[in-house]
Amino acid sequence: MTEIKKSITFFYTDAAEKQTVEPLVNEANKRGYKVKLTSNILEKAEIGVYCQHSCFPENSKFSIIMLHDLGQGHPRWPNMWILEPWDKFDIGILPGKTWSQRWQLCSAHPYTRPRIGVFELGWPKADILFKDGKLNQPETQNQEALTLKERLNLPHPHTILYAPSWENDGKQDEFVQSLKELPVNLLLKQAHYSEYFAEIKNNIKKMNELHSNYKENVHIINPDINIMLCLELADIIVSDESNVLFEGLLLNVPGIAVTDWTIPDCSPPRLANACYEFVIKTKKANLSNTVEKVLNSLESYKKQLEIEKNNYFSYLGVSSARIMDLIDSYVSHQSFEIEPVQSTHKIQKVPLKFQLKRYWYEKTMKLKMKFPVMGRTKRWLYRQKSKLIPKE
Repeated sequence: MTEIKKSITFFYTDAAEKQTVEPLVNEANKRGYKVKLTSNILEKAEIGVYCQHSCFPENSKFSIIMLHDLGQGHPRWPNMWILEPWDKFDIGILPGKTWSQRWQLCSAHPYTRPRIGVFELGWPKADILFKDGKLNQPETQNQEALTLKERLNLPHPHTILYAPSWENDGKQDEFVQSLKELPVNLLLKQAHYSEYFAEIKNNIKKMNELHSNYKENVHIINPDINIMLCLELADIIVSDESNVLFEGLLLNVPGIAVTDWTIPDCSPPRLANACYEFVIKTKKANLSNTVEKVLNSLESYKKQLEIEKNNYFSYLGVSSARIMDLIDSYVSHQSFEIEPVQSTHKIQKVPLKFQLKRYWYEKTMKLKMKFPVMGRTKRWLYRQKSKLIPKE
């Protein structure tokens, strides 16, 4: 292998991606790497760490790809990689056993296989919640979470966190109206959206203006705040199909998915599809009853989530260290103690028709990223997915 310098670039295009890689940034700094954190997805790098849906690994001498989120590509499971291939990267990182099993099921397809391999090394974003593999106790709770709790001055013992993937059709108000009379705290936490999603940002602004100083138990959380801090305060998550439902597993926080809320990533908008076995499903008309039911048996629900957590997450609290150990091993030409995830499938030959469709799809996506049309580009990408996706 060619010489790799101790210079590493972490790429992000939104606040959630930045929060995912920040624990790795801190670990790389500790180890003496020259570290850069950039939102310029086209920048050239010695070692490039990516977690986007569409990337440019060809701009990095040595490239690592992680998931963008834990529910990535869920309508296509198990084969997320058909739309988001990893074969142009050197290394792929998976968060736990469940994702490794998904990869193994699809690993006959060459586009799932990075050049060196796929490694199960955890979810670095979760590192702030754990120490030595054990969940932080109240006395060792993250100081930022304690500060947030003090600032909010929550009046009730139980807290319900609203965290949708998309804000549209007045979902936030439906949540508030359903639960406002219950003796619970309501935290309204929207994702941070860039200027490319002007319509969604406007929806969020309208909802937050509506609920600002609305009731004593209703609290608007700054979108820039790390969702992990909110999870430390929550007893239940309510969402449509958001990745936050997975991250709730880290703290054994039960998740409720409202199945008749809509998702505007296609035209016409589709119904939410939280196809996650550990999530409680409900209709919006029955949301209040479902929340009360879960609260009445909260400890029982929490215990059920422990097994799922162990399946979804490996190396809790030390994921960043393990990933940097792997990178160190290639920089120093040393062996790494953890073997890559093994495939039991022979690589299949890819039909020429599929290769051409994939080439066209990738080029279309990347051209749209290189030459964005403000306010329209990313929305166009989401709405065109069903038309562009290559079929095998």
